[in-house]
Amino acid sequence: MTPNNNTRRRTQQQDARAWAKFTGTNYTTALRQMEFPLAQGFLGERVSARRLIAALENHELIGALGDDPLLGENGYLSDSSWSFNGKTDYIQLALITDMLRMFTPNSDTSSTGVDSYSLKHTAERFLSPHCSYVTNGRLIWAAAAMDLPLADPNDGPNLLIGVSEREHDYVSRMVGLGQTRPQADHYRPGGYERLRSALADELITDSWVRPVPVDEPAPFHDWLIRQVGRNDVVGDLAGDYSAGVRNSDHRLARIADELLVIFREVSPSPAVYAAGVTAIGEWIRTEPLSAPIRTELVNGDSYDHEGWGAGAGTVERYEYLCPCGDGAIIEEHDNIPGHREHDKYISCDKCGAEWRFVDGRSIRDWALEPVSAAI
Repeated sequence: MTPNNNTRRRTQQQDARAWAKFTGTNYTTALRQMEFPLAQGFLGERVSARRLIAALENHELIGALGDDPLLGENGYLSDSSWSFNGKTDYIQLALITDMLRMFTPNSDTSSTGVDSYSLKHTAERFLSPHCSYVTNGRLIWAAAAMDLPLADPNDGPNLLIGVSEREHDYVSRMVGLGQTRPQADHYRPGGYERLRSALADELITDSWVRPVPVDEPAPFHDWLIRQVGRNDVVGDLAGDYSAGVRNSDHRLARIADELLVIFREVSPSPAVYAAGVTAIGEWIRTEPLSAPIRTELVNGDSYDHEGWGAGAGTVERYEYLCPCGDGAIIEEHDNIPGHREHDKYISCDKCGAEWRFVDGRSIRDWALEPVSAAI
């Protein structure tokens, strides 16, 4: 074996001795848990059994510090003693640790954080069938061993755990604990897909590095969020949009084009769509970072043409979605000697009345703006 394997084996043996003594099991059974494939850590190093044990004694909030235990199976300040089955206790804690690692830590548990009882239910669904029952105490125990921020909101058995509320809401809804599943993934934790794959017995061989958040520019989103609270149709739209982003009901509209994509996905009322057109018009008219919109290409074709006596050429025709999604933007190019024609037009009565092509752009570089933007 390589030195690394020797070191890993020695660490597992030390952990097994400590765990066997702590739980009252035999060494061989404890070592089998330390070596179990699902306990090796998919989102970080295998959690040390000795670190878990030390957390119950030394942690600043839940540690006994030489006195009676402060944490039991039912949670904080619970007199429920630990009940170890001797076969899967460490494996369960290792899996809970990996699930908690999935979330972005949140240092401010004074006002935000996730209730440990809610997290324990999420863990049961997410880790099933490998770990179908999780006690409140073990969830808190794993969080303490990871040095996640913990706070006691009301001297009860549940603690606030310092992980992202939005990410937890996403995962809990994905595993069926919410009324609806998320329709967008901007709050999906960075390790979500990797851990799901590992639990599904897919081969994971590489080390995981937490993704660095990318601060992708979102000028239209930022502008629209600033309109929340206005007493007009744009303010109403901004409030609904903000709630939809917060609840993962739809994606972010980083640019104005993406608001129209969202509309096609959620099928808004005519009044909401009209408010969106008004908002985009104001955005283009008033903001220096604004840009006109381009819609998605849905069909394109180019074919040879024998011409009309002056030589052969090609004919191109491209069809794009119109802003409302019920018609089309047509772009045509007749590249035939003697009959060169290029044209674009809106093939939708509704959009033809509400939108216009931006002046000064070539046929191939067309872009749209609401009629109101030119006022």
